Amino acid sequence: MSRAIRFVPVVLMIAVAVPAFGQIIPGDPGSYPSISVVNTAHNLNNYPGVTIPGNQVCLPCHTPHNALLAGEDNVLWNHGETGETFVMYSSTANQPEGPSKMCLSCHDGVTAIDNYGGNSGSIVMTGDAALGTDLSDDHPIGVEYPTSAPADYNAPASFSPGIGGGTGVQLVTISGIERVECTSCHHVHNNGLGNFLRVPIQESYLCLQCHIK
Repeated sequence: MSRAIRFVPVVLMIAVAVPAFGQIIPGDPGSYPSISVVNTAHNLNNYPGVTIPGNQVCLPCHTPHNALLAGEDNVLWNHGETGETFVMYSSTANQPEGPSKMCLSCHDGVTAIDNYGGNSGSIVMTGDAALGTDLSDDHPIGVEYPTSAPADYNAPASFSPGIGGGTGVQLVTISGIERVECTSCHHVHNNGLGNFLRVPIQESYLCLQCHIK
């Protein structure tokens, strides 16, 4: 009995200490965990019903040959692009272009996930990840980053680093205009912070990269 009593405080000490390990500290990129795309939902081999030849992780989105050459950055795109017309958050927003259009080529809930490499596919995304074609209740994309209201928005040069000290929140230049797009907040190849975020959501750190509140 006495041995058990002496053991309890040790167990409690360990239980209290464990949450401290791996704690995400906003503003400290060294505390941001990194999870390769191989171990995320963006590895479509992990999506129920989808079978990728040779379990190739990159193939549904990218290919070195016969690519669609989509976007200004020419990312050797291999996935069928959405042809939907979207309801945007603001009447001044453009239709999704560049990386946002690529994201919505699965997340529109219409274009098949396995529509790649010239195959039409048949498996459509469902659940919360399927944003649909009405984006009016989502954070604006396709909009120019505000530069006329400096009291409300931070300068892009002040954005903090992301996972591993890499790029944090970033704007996307389309037709010479710096815009907010899906990849401004989301890092499609790394899910270390959850929801493929570029910087932590804790303490609204992600929001406060752009917004002065």
